Order: sequence, then structure tokens, then C-alpha cells
Amino acid sequence: MRPCLLFLVRHGRTAGNRAGPATPMSGWTDTPLDARGREEAEALGRRLAGGSAFDAVYASPLSRALETARIAAGAWGPVHMHDGLREICCGDVDGAPLAEVKARHAALWEANLRQDDDDFRWPGGESYREFRARCLAAIGAIAAAHPGQRVLVVTHAGVIGQILGALHGAPAARWEPFRPGNASLTSLAWQGERGVLLRFDDREHVSPSTRRPGG
Repeated sequence: MRPCLLFLVRHGRTAGNRAGPATPMSGWTDTPLDARGREEAEALGRRLAGGSAFDAVYASPLSRALETARIAAGAWGPVHMHDGLREICCGDVDGAPLAEVKARHAALWEANLRQDDDDFRWPGGESYREFRARCLAAIGAIAAAHPGQRVLVVTHAGVIGQILGALHGAPAARWEPFRPGNASLTSLAWQGERGVLLRFDDREHVSPSTRRPGG
């Protein structure tokens, strides 16, 4: 069986990706693309249009990923929504301003920043261990359904980070090392339960004036 070629895209920018005390915790909170995010998705679409066709397109059902997919990859047929591609669930603090979360949950905030506990979870949310298992199950199922094919997957920074963290043996709690930028391309050759990283965080299509590391 030939490997599936997976092209993982982080959605374009949203208000939740801007730094500031009012920035919300954007897990399952459905924040749409902002104007720059739509420009990034359009730039990605122009780049993809110059390459080989995709056999299928999948996206997280959250609007920031779904809109990115529809703008960038509408030429390749319908976008298939997959719940397993959602960002991590932050439970009771999902959607709350970061300043409020830091003030009300100072100890938890510091514990999360340490990135040393795979069972860390926000109250009512999903642990990093659970999140990784969900991400790997989703990407494995997509790859198994498309052996030898090219598949575009539009999702979130956390999902891509968990997949790459697993491939490199990093703990699930280490959410920072493989965090891609908005509208970036990351490609993998996936077969069975494992993948090989071919390219990470490629943002050549995003103009230098709007490109920011980790944005």
C-alpha cells in the first residue's frame, strides 16, 4: 500500500490570534477569519492552484478552518468536515479573555506554561493526552481512506503540533515546539500508524508584510 500524502494547513488569522489582554482562549470557540486571514487563505489558494490536484479536502468544522478550506481549496470539490480535526477543548475557559483566565486561574496558567504534564486540562476541558489521541486517530483514519492519494487537511495549530510531536517523540504537553503559523503548509507521507515529515510551516505564499513567526 502506498503512503498517503497529507498537506496540513493551519487556518488563516482570526481575532483570537492577535496578542492582547482581550484575546480569547480559542479552542472550540468559533472565531471567524479576520480580513488578513481571508487574504492569507486567498494567497494559499493561488499557490495551491499552481500545483498538483488534491484527491480530497478535509477540514475542522470550526468556521476559521472551514472558511480557509473553502477559499483555498474550493476547486477540488466539497470540503469534508471531520470533528477529530478540532482544536483542543479548553472547557470552562474556552472563549474567555486571556487576561481574565490569567487572573482567575493563575496556578493553572503557570502549570500549562510549564508544558510538563500530559494530563493537564482546563476545568471541563480536554487533556493534552486525550487531545493527542484524538488527533492521531483522525489523521490516521483520513490517511487510511486515501492510500496513495494527495489530501489537503485544514485544521489548527494544536492539531498539527500534536501530530508532529508524536512523530518526534515529544510529550503531548509540549505544545510549543511544532506550532505552525497561520495559513502555513506542512506535508507528511503517512502509512499505517506513522508518518514522515516532508515540510514544516511553509509560508512562502504569505507576504513578508503580514508574516509573523507563530502568528
